Amino acid sequence: QYPSARIVGGTTTQYGQWPWQVSLRQWRTATFLHKCGAALLNENWAITAAHCVDNVQPDDLLLRMGEYDLATDEEEYPYIERKVQIVASHPQFDSRTFEYDLALLRFYDPVRFQPNIVPICLPPPSEVDFVGRTAYVTGWGRLYEDGPLPSKMQQVSVPVINNTDCENMYRRAGYVEHIPNIFICAGYADGKRDSCEGDSGGPMVIQEEQSWVLAGVISWGIGCAEANQPGVYTRISEFREWIDKIIVF
Repeated sequence: QYPSARIVGGTTTQYGQWPWQVSLRQWRTATFLHKCGAALLNENWAITAAHCVDNVQPDDLLLRMGEYDLATDEEEYPYIERKVQIVASHPQFDSRTFEYDLALLRFYDPVRFQPNIVPICLPPPSEVDFVGRTAYVTGWGRLYEDGPLPSKMQQVSVPVINNTDCENMYRRAGYVEHIPNIFICAGYADGKRDSCEGDSGGPMVIQEEQSWVLAGVISWGIGCAEANQPGVYTRISEFREWIDKIIVF
């Protein structure tokens, strides 16, 4: 149902290292289970992939902020959970091509920031394409359909590649994919090193001078950590106008 999305060849993160990472959970027979990643934008809003919330009622969603190890509650600071009041999926989201794969989620009550809960900065709506930069992708590995999750948040670093190279790599792997500029690709040609996606909907971040910025949201890939099949992310700089319009509410 969802493209497979798990961090392969990554490492376990340190506690509090990626404080904007959110666990997006969906109600499944008596409990909320981890489904996708998301990223905290401000005290009222998080961002994720539209395919994670497609045809899901807001009532069936829960956001868990400040989580690190899913297997324990004995952490320095507690996680905070919020119910979702509004799901604003991009109006042009296409579930066939995964274009415009972005959704904003508003909480019922604002969250207070603490050392393990800090928002990520948005990139300027500029022409910065990040090609050649090292990006970090984080998450709890598999989607729940695929069985167990790693209990601690994982991270992997991948180089950003330009979209034409990305299309050509897929072609070499036998796939004809159209990858317009609303996407940003990251990964290695030989795949195996350590490239893969984290959780769908989760953040791909790049360090700027003084802060980390959200370069992409994990959208799709074919297989995982395979040669010539880089991860494909929604390019956030292309959506600044749309995001800025909504998150003031």
